[in-house]
Amino acid sequence: MLEFLKEIKKDDADAIFFLPGDEEDHIHIESAMYKEFGTKLGGSAMGDSYEIILFREDTEEDKIYNIDRFEAVLCDPLEYISGLIPQQWFGMVCKKTTTSDKFVQKLFDKLQDV
Repeated sequence: MLEFLKEIKKDDADAIFFLPGDEEDHIHIESAMYKEFGTKLGGSAMGDSYEIILFREDTEEDKIYNIDRFEAVLCDPLEYISGLIPQQWFGMVCKKTTTSDKFVQKLFDKLQDV
């Protein structure tokens, strides 16, 4: 796991955002809890089900591209994110619940408008 992600591990957050920072080669990491958590959906013995949004940033064109949304069961979302960040991916990993779809869809729609 990337060293700077270890401090968020104790948060047990519902959503983790890893977004382009204000300066080149910087990343903004933020965790959040749902206002209305709802009931967990999906998952398995391996881990919880997550709704994931990924994208890449083109700093020269000042735009984002390769926007994708999907679901996955993750053992450890921070380990998953640790593999994406060095490959220049940004996005959000959100626990899948009965209330998360509306939240994730709103984020996805906003990203597509950028």
